[in-house]
Amino acid sequence: MDMRVAEKIKNCHPKEGETAVCWLGQAGFLLKNSRDEILAVDPYLSDAVERICGLKRLMMAVMEPEELNPDVLAISHHDEDHLDMDIIPEIMRRNPKAKLLAPATAYRMCREAEIRKEQLVDFNEGDRIACGGYEIEAVFADHGDHAPDAVGMLIRSEGRLFYFSGDTSYQCDRMKYAASREVDVLIVPINGEYGNMNACEATELVKLVKPKLTIPSHFWTFIRHGGDPYLFDREMRLEAAEYPFYFMCQGEIILWDGRQRNWK
Repeated sequence: MDMRVAEKIKNCHPKEGETAVCWLGQAGFLLKNSRDEILAVDPYLSDAVERICGLKRLMMAVMEPEELNPDVLAISHHDEDHLDMDIIPEIMRRNPKAKLLAPATAYRMCREAEIRKEQLVDFNEGDRIACGGYEIEAVFADHGDHAPDAVGMLIRSEGRLFYFSGDTSYQCDRMKYAASREVDVLIVPINGEYGNMNACEATELVKLVKPKLTIPSHFWTFIRHGGDPYLFDREMRLEAAEYPFYFMCQGEIILWDGRQRNWK
């Protein structure tokens, strides 16, 4: 069945206890719960990185920005491929009831872009908030001096816990809190550039967290960002064979209720 990604998301109605997960590419994901509430994490759907940094996309956006209408928009930090200011102000105007969660620098940039204050949540490490059927907690991430307020996120949906590590190096001691929370699904970068974990370090995080499923991300969008899916596959099979992992296609939807199944 050939269907646009936005139509797939619209037509996907998770049952109670299920959460749909869609990879938008790079570090962008959508979650959809049984209330049909959509939470978007770090969606990058424009060409802002090429406009600002000169790096063109290698993989095209899976949907038009006008097709993204989340109930909650959660941003991990202010880099252009995470805080996509070419699309976010219009998304928030189009969805006046939507909430945008962002750490300090990204929050300030959103205020400067005249996004309404009542839509914004200053969301930094240690903060927790409930938005509809989602419970979201900002946790430690280390993305270097240029983004010292970057965060990871623990997102509880339908009784299941999703850990978005965010762009971060591997810091065993400071990640122990998130790792102790009985994570269902870990979503982790594997690109090994700009301070992010490489495939081997991401495998170490998997062994620390012990999730039921790991989804690698942050690869194949830009040449300079690196990322070797084969190396992650090899490392996981050699060093963490007891922990399931799954490579998503851009625009693919899976359902999670403690087990993974594909949605078509």
